[in-house]
Amino acid sequence: MDIERRVRAIQLEPDAVKDLPLPDDAVGEPRGRSVVRSVRLPEAEYAEIEQLAQQLDVPVSALMRGWVLQGLAEEHDLSLRGAIERVLGEADRLRRIARQDDVAQN
Repeated sequence: MDIERRVRAIQLEPDAVKDLPLPDDAVGEPRGRSVVRSVRLPEAEYAEIEQLAQQLDVPVSALMRGWVLQGLAEEHDLSLRGAIERVLGEADRLRRIARQDDVAQN
């Protein structure tokens, strides 16, 4: 199979299998159809995002997706529980910053 056909087959695979049941050992819930969007970022900030993703050992796309979904959830979730989760998340972020400062100072 030539490379163009192989790439096209890989691109179409998610749509071809989207209605199949998840394997018994799959973790999580099906999320439905995904949409891909392009976002322009300054090169320097994107480099920082790449570096952070590497430090956290997560793909850049997963990190960015998490940020977007977290922001959307914050817009929708005005409950006390949601506010507590946001505060806890911010505390984790602040701890990470403090650790980086400690490493930089030593």
